[in-house]
Amino acid sequence: MRTAERIGRVIPGDLRRLQIQASDPAASAWVAANAGSGKTHVLALRVIRLLLDGVDPAKILCITFTKAAAANMANRVFDELRRWTALDDIELDATIKQISGIEPDAARRTLARRLFAMALETPGGLKVQTIHAFCTRLLHHFPFEANVAARFSVLDEAAQAQLLNEISLGVLLDAALAPEEALGRALASAIAGTSDQTFKDVIGEAIRKRDAVRAWVDHGGSIEAAIAALCGTLGVGGDDTIERVESEMTDGPIFPASQWAAAAKTLERGGKSDQEQARRLLAASAASAPQRAGFYQQVFVTGKLEPRQQILTRSTELANPELAERLCRERERMLGLIERRKAVACRDRTAALITIADAVLSRYQAMKDRRGQLDYDDLIDKALALLGAQGAAWVHYKLDQGIDHVLIDEAQDTSPKQWEIIARLTAEFFAGSGARFIRRTIFAVGDEKQSIFSFQGAAPHYFAEMKRRFETAHLGAGLAFVELKFSHSFRSAPIVLRSVDSVFGRPQAYDGLTADPVKTVHQAVRATAPGLVEVWPLIEADKKREL
Repeated sequence: MRTAERIGRVIPGDLRRLQIQASDPAASAWVAANAGSGKTHVLALRVIRLLLDGVDPAKILCITFTKAAAANMANRVFDELRRWTALDDIELDATIKQISGIEPDAARRTLARRLFAMALETPGGLKVQTIHAFCTRLLHHFPFEANVAARFSVLDEAAQAQLLNEISLGVLLDAALAPEEALGRALASAIAGTSDQTFKDVIGEAIRKRDAVRAWVDHGGSIEAAIAALCGTLGVGGDDTIERVESEMTDGPIFPASQWAAAAKTLERGGKSDQEQARRLLAASAASAPQRAGFYQQVFVTGKLEPRQQILTRSTELANPELAERLCRERERMLGLIERRKAVACRDRTAALITIADAVLSRYQAMKDRRGQLDYDDLIDKALALLGAQGAAWVHYKLDQGIDHVLIDEAQDTSPKQWEIIARLTAEFFAGSGARFIRRTIFAVGDEKQSIFSFQGAAPHYFAEMKRRFETAHLGAGLAFVELKFSHSFRSAPIVLRSVDSVFGRPQAYDGLTADPVKTVHQAVRATAPGLVEVWPLIEADKKREL
């Protein structure tokens, strides 16, 4: 049985029409595709149809999310083109018609048989690569314009993690050896409020969000200025300290410490809860200065620092109205001071974190500069700056002559910065004729529901936002743009897909799952495939104290 006939019996007609429409090189396409719907297959088909349409392989750029995906994509294209070289005319015509709906003539048939050799002979090969690989190539081509070392090397994730660990350890050791300096004071402040592991995790988080850290510090001009601005945001003074706030707690004008013992005697004559309050007052009276505020606040708040609804029992309150009134006013004062103490602690811990993180990042940057290295974030930042620079007209001119078709795989895992690179890279597609008179297209395929890389900056909602942005650009330039949805699944059995749709059939389940507030719809290609659904108990994450 011929391959085309075999596939034809498996793929439904409506899905085949969608595949042909999505892979049509005459129009840009934006495809939302469920898991297992053949996203990679359609992207490979579009590359093949571009080649079959006479597009130079060097003019096609495919951006994938991982190196494995890039290799898989390239293999699919090459495997199919290699298969074409061995087909007779009838089989080749059937295959071409199957993927494009076009009856091939002799010229197209000849071109189809040459595509495998053309793709292999293309200098540098087909551009099927990750966004970081593309940025690396771009910066290597324009090192002077990008202000990077001409022969820079890329620091991969493993090497980056090792280097950051070494630098972080060095910073902490230097801080421990100089307790009177800024780093030493920051370390002492940090470890006083958390465990070593938690502090290490927080430092790691600050390093991962270095853009935000640097932007905040640079906006203020220095760490000190940034912390001063934070004081204003939190509503505390620059000279406020935890000790000062706690001193105000225990030495207030409404209920001074000199009256605690007398009040405790009164409360001891009351009910059980009054007696418990008396014990708290006596414990505060007997405590040393550093612990006194902690005992005293228990009279007015719970262990979770929530206000006690009842300070005194009703009978004690009626018998001692003046005491009850003062304790109520004291509770309000204490609640304000507790919030102020939280703000001071937040400021102090933030200052400690930023001081240490800034030292780590400064040393990390200096180390990369000495070695001539760029990490993955640098690649994105440098490429984005290069494409957006005022003097980058030469770069855009060269790119305008080199890329005609951009295809983005797993687009839901693209970060905002990566999307901006793609937008700047394709800006000339919609600016009239550009450097050459030729049709140019964009193809993106993804599924917001499958985004799992938010910790790396992925922004699923950008998939819909960028669709609107590119659609507007196409319409403004009078270019064809289609939006398609793939709901079929080659991967799962009907019972599994029905279970998924049942779970996500409720508004509270599907609301926010994608930019469009609609329930999920899956169609099984293998309509008779058996399946089994098991519901397991949820695995809850270990509770972690938030700082």
